[in-house]
Amino acid sequence: MAGWASLNPFNVRGAYRYVADLSVYVARDVRGNGVGTLLLAELVRRARTLGYHKLVLTAFPFNVPGMALYTRMGFQTVGVLHEQGQLDGHWVDTVMMELLL
Repeated sequence: MAGWASLNPFNVRGAYRYVADLSVYVARDVRGNGVGTLLLAELVRRARTLGYHKLVLTAFPFNVPGMALYTRMGFQTVGVLHEQGQLDGHWVDTVMMELLL
């Protein structure tokens, strides 16, 4: 499998029904070959078709290729979630980004 992507409701409350959260993962051995771009472009297309107004995501700020992809696709950073997760036993920040459709 080269990668996968998902589009999920941001929150089950009605006020957020037009906002979706997304995830994109690309296998290490195929990174840098356009798989992430294809997956993210398809998510954006589907989100528009489904009537979403906005997409949000969180990413590790040290994921330089991922951050470059999201920025290239028009996502903008809106904040930092400090110590949002643990990686290798250490607390790590995540960056929250959004794209208005």
